[in-house]
Amino acid sequence: MLLQDALGFTSGLIDLLAVASVLSVVHPVLLPLLLLSVVPRGLGSVHAARLDPALHHETIASRNIRHMMRWHLTTPKLADELRGNSMRGYAHHWYAAVCERIDSRMTGSAPRYLAVHLVAACASGLFTALTWLSLGGLVVGGYMAPGAAGTAIVAMRTSTAALSSLVVYGAAMFQHALYLGDYTAFIAQAAERSGPRGPQAMEAPEKIRLEEAGYTYPGKDAPALGPVSLTLNRGEVVAVVGENGAGKSTLVRLLTALTAPTAGTVSWDGVPTSDADQRSAWSHVGLVTQSYGYWPFSARENITLGQPGPRGEEAVWEALGAVGMKEVVAGFPQGLDTLPARSLWGGHEPSGGQWQRLACGRAFHRRPALLVMDEPTSAMDPRGEHRVFSGLRETKDERITVIVTHRMENCRLADRIIVLDGGRIKEQGSFEQLPAVEGGTFRELYELSQDR
Repeated sequence: MLLQDALGFTSGLIDLLAVASVLSVVHPVLLPLLLLSVVPRGLGSVHAARLDPALHHETIASRNIRHMMRWHLTTPKLADELRGNSMRGYAHHWYAAVCERIDSRMTGSAPRYLAVHLVAACASGLFTALTWLSLGGLVVGGYMAPGAAGTAIVAMRTSTAALSSLVVYGAAMFQHALYLGDYTAFIAQAAERSGPRGPQAMEAPEKIRLEEAGYTYPGKDAPALGPVSLTLNRGEVVAVVGENGAGKSTLVRLLTALTAPTAGTVSWDGVPTSDADQRSAWSHVGLVTQSYGYWPFSARENITLGQPGPRGEEAVWEALGAVGMKEVVAGFPQGLDTLPARSLWGGHEPSGGQWQRLACGRAFHRRPALLVMDEPTSAMDPRGEHRVFSGLRETKDERITVIVTHRMENCRLADRIIVLDGGRIKEQGSFEQLPAVEGGTFRELYELSQDR
């Protein structure tokens, strides 16, 4: 858009220079008057151009909410819940309320636009009238021949069009430059926050150690996690349990170098994650989060995530087999080329449990040195859950495995269980040890799970 505006501005400038040479020859007073007629319009357009980004900033939060509400009202994923719970009227009420908020801001800004353009138009019209009166006075007073006056009229009309182009395209360039300035500042800030923390590349870890590590979220006084001291070794399966808000997700972010600790250190084989290039660390991580992605890619790409590896399709089928999805995907309409999204043409929608198996399959395909799975089987049936955990046990020697779970029975496959409470490690031990601890948190959680 800036390029198109620049082309229009340049074209108008060339026309103006061509006409200016004619007016300067006809009579030197006409060109300055004509230029003065367009200055108010230019200033008014620049001022109005500043109002648009200001209105954009005032309404951006509401427009984001409107976009989210529109998605919630129209996505097939929530259709049954929306209808079955009679939510349509209430959701429409919120959507309409947000739309009304945006509309009121926009109509409220209209008087400012009108005032700016009215003042600019009046001033511009005054100088334009003065220009034409001057031309008439020059002809009537005998200072200009009628033929020259005709040439001046044609030149003035052409120059008016050229000046209008300069104003329109110049104001548009200015306005788009303001948005581009916001975008450039955002990119710079994002690069500052997400760039490499240090130059040292991280290798696949044999041991991850937390030493009095902790993390406090911005704007919070109390730490979400820590201080925590913990060592994880390759070949070990570690289960992390605890109530909501115990710090499990924060621990996962520290282990995987997604977040640098605000206190203490987290190191991979002695290299602190806060001083190393975290992108190199992520290449050794396999992460299955609770809110895994329903990527609108083919079934193959949902496993490889664009990183097919040297073994190609064989590794994809192997990963699918490890999570019990080999036969399911083979039965899709186009096999690995099927789009697992019913909303796309030719797509096929897997069930919730099948989607979760695909998410686990991604992690198996990566063959990471650090595998972290947060509630990896919450939507699976017992057969699928058994298949996933069997795959974990069979390949545990290849990696450090961390499983975050609320299902106490899942902890049986772990070599060690870490119990978090209030951001600190309250207990740790094997599945045989912890249920025997009198008054222990794990024992309480386990007994509650058995009473369900």
